[in-house]
Formats: sequence, C-alpha cells, structure tokens
Amino acid sequence: MPSLLGIANVPVGDHVTARTPIGTLNLDTIWVTALAGLIVLTLGLIMRRQATSGVPGKLQLFWEFLVGTVSDQVETSIGPQYREAVPVAVTLFIFILTANWIEILPGVYHNTDYLPAASADVNLTYALALLVALLTNWASIRKRGLAGHVGNWFLAKPRGMFWERLLGEITRPVTLALRLFGNLFAGGIMIALILAFTTVVSSPATAVVTVVWKLFDMFIGAIQAFIFSLLTILYYEFAVAEEH
Repeated sequence: MPSLLGIANVPVGDHVTARTPIGTLNLDTIWVTALAGLIVLTLGLIMRRQATSGVPGKLQLFWEFLVGTVSDQVETSIGPQYREAVPVAVTLFIFILTANWIEILPGVYHNTDYLPAASADVNLTYALALLVALLTNWASIRKRGLAGHVGNWFLAKPRGMFWERLLGEITRPVTLALRLFGNLFAGGIMIALILAFTTVVSSPATAVVTVVWKLFDMFIGAIQAFIFSLLTILYYEFAVAEEH
C-alpha cells in the first residue's frame, strides 16, 4: 500500500544537487543557509548603525533583551569570567531561528509554496554541532592546556571513566545535530504534506490548517533554536568546570 507521502508526491530527503570535484552539494541548503546568514548579518549591521544610548528602537530593544538574557544565563551557570560564550550562543540562536523560519515562506523548491529549512538538512546541523564541539573543547584547552584537557578525561570520577568520557565527547555533537534536524525535518514534511493535499482538496478548512500548522512550526523552530543555544552554554560549562 503506497504511503501518504508517495501519493501526495512530497519530497523526502530530496535536494537540488550539483556534482563537484569535492562531492555532491545540496544547492537548496546552501542557498537557504546563505540567505539566513545574510539576514542575520544585515540585522546586525542595521542595529549597529541605529544603536543609541538614548531611547532605543525596537530592533535595539530586541537585541539588548536577547543578549541580556543569554548573559544572565551564562553568568548564572558558568560565571561572569566566561562571557565569551555569549556571542556564540546569541549568534547560533539568531541564525538557527532565521534558518528555521525561512521554511514558512513561499519558495521555488518543487512548488511555489514550499521552501525547506536549511536546518532540515542533517549536513548543516552536523556542521553547527561540530562547531560547538570545537569551540567548547578549545575553551577547555585554553583553560587547562592540551595535556590538562586530555588528562581531565583520565581524572574523571570514578576512576577509569576515560572511555565513557571519550564516548560522550563523540556522541554529544551527534545528538545535538540530530535533535535539531529531526524536529525541523518533520515540520517541513508536515508543511509539504498539507500543501500537497491543499492543491487536491481546495477549501477554507485546508487553508486554515496550513496557516495554523505554519504558525506552530514557527513556534517549534524558535524552541529548537533556544534549546540548541542553551545546550551550547551547558556544553561550554562542562568544558571549563572543575572536577569535584
């Protein structure tokens, strides 16, 4: 019995690709990622130009609220000496949120209604998780030195937990990436599925369902961006925390 996705002709894991000497590139993911990065960069430049010590505008208020909230979280969980984690967490939150919300916009991917979120491609989420892993391990190396960083695994309590700590370092970015990918991929599939059936059964009810689901998907996208940034702070805390 054919699946509903097959009947509706909804693409699952289907990308616009191009073969290059370095491998196959998912052009739609690259384009949406670049678009999200451009949006974040533009917002940052606009805020920098409009920033004032007087009455702030709405954009400045949003940035100040976001940075202040993340700063409070970092100071509470790690300490004020590690405020360097704030720019990383804020940047990841804004970028992931933008990449997630692009999904609700009309696009040119397979039809004029569906543009997949870049974070629905596991390649991007793995890249973000790898970035977090590199930054947190680098923070530990800067604090303890390379020998102290590796030696900290051997000194884990109880003794002899080296392989468990090593396994945790490997699986942590994998689970971080798959958590973001799974939620956004599922949301994108639902949007594509609803839109596919909307073209077959056109009615006010299906239009309402589409709008409601897109709003719900925006909420999920915001939650996932927040969770990714929060886990980045927590992993940073694990990297610099002293063994007790």
